[in-house]
Amino acid sequence: MSEPRPLLVYVHIPFCDSKCHFCDWVTEIPTAELLLRPADSPRRAYIAALCREIRERGADLAARGYRPEIMYWGGGTASILAEHEIEQIGAALHEVFDLSGSLTEATIECSPESLDPAKLAAFRRVGFRRWSSGVQSFDDRRLRKLGRSHDADQARRAVHLAAEAGFEDRSIDLICGLPGEDVEEVTETVRAALGLPLTHVALYPYRPAHGTVLRRQVTRGTTAMLRSEQKIAYAVGAQMLVDAGLPEYAMSHFGDQRCLSDLAYFQLRMDWAGFGSGATSLIGGEYLAHRRGFLAAYNRDPLHFDERYPAASPAIAARLLYQSLTTFEGASRELWQERTGVPLEEVLTLGPCRHLLGFLERVAEVRHDAEGVRLRRDQITGAFIDLQFAGIAGSGGDEPRAAALLA
Repeated sequence: MSEPRPLLVYVHIPFCDSKCHFCDWVTEIPTAELLLRPADSPRRAYIAALCREIRERGADLAARGYRPEIMYWGGGTASILAEHEIEQIGAALHEVFDLSGSLTEATIECSPESLDPAKLAAFRRVGFRRWSSGVQSFDDRRLRKLGRSHDADQARRAVHLAAEAGFEDRSIDLICGLPGEDVEEVTETVRAALGLPLTHVALYPYRPAHGTVLRRQVTRGTTAMLRSEQKIAYAVGAQMLVDAGLPEYAMSHFGDQRCLSDLAYFQLRMDWAGFGSGATSLIGGEYLAHRRGFLAAYNRDPLHFDERYPAASPAIAARLLYQSLTTFEGASRELWQERTGVPLEEVLTLGPCRHLLGFLERVAEVRHDAEGVRLRRDQITGAFIDLQFAGIAGSGGDEPRAAALLA
């Protein structure tokens, strides 16, 4: 009997309480669709379609020898689900996959305003042991500018509720280097995080994503200053986290308890199956995606994929390479061969990958060796901050094309 094939199971919930001003994921989602409530018929139809996809695709994956090792529910806002919706989705997953004892990590992604003890208990019953929340800031004025639905007190309370509910690992996301944000504000936000019972913190440099409200505040004339301030803000915040006993193990990721789902996804450590509108999968060397913003189409046929490409195709490979290079280990030759069926050296000759590497080689040291390709560890964050602003500030060469990988 062949060895089980490890799998990351991702469930996507495409609903939120608000349309945040920094989030590029929501730009393609009609507001009326994003804000659907449990009683709304399109949302009820979505939960039914999602459970159908889980049961039918999940049964096929299980028959092919896949066994989930990591589970992650995200969004959107996964914690926006009502208790009965959590139970429906959890039942569908347990019906097709043996999740008892096989999971090394199970993460539920939450937003502070949508939590209560009963809902957290429901997530625990599904099997979640790791809790993650998009807090972004502990400054109430900043939260309003970001379009968030919660305030700082709710964020603090959410962390304590997660601890009381029995989640062993607790993580929050923070953003630094926002327009108009000084280093003192970043310092205060990180200090507030360190006063909470957390095992992990993700500190993300702000990315001026096209189509977002905050992006309109960034012009060609301000990018140099923003990049400089963002690098300083990240360095200060990162040092505070490291000094507090949360080591950095990949760009933006700090903690003794590593986020295995992010590493599995970024480094291509295993195949992943994404269920839901807006979810992607990488199965057997093939990249599959349900496009976001097409809820009605998904509800009609949740087994249809809007995108279907070889993982090593020009359309996909550069996105995967970008993610790999944000980790300290970089892109592994062995793992890329396993996931895509194509040698990494061949993938690197593709046009989009050449553009990405060409840009990074101008701002950092890119190392090629028998293990793979990686950036010098102390240059990763600065290089990707430069890349994030390249589409605005760049005027030629590979910069706009490299930056387009972020779109």
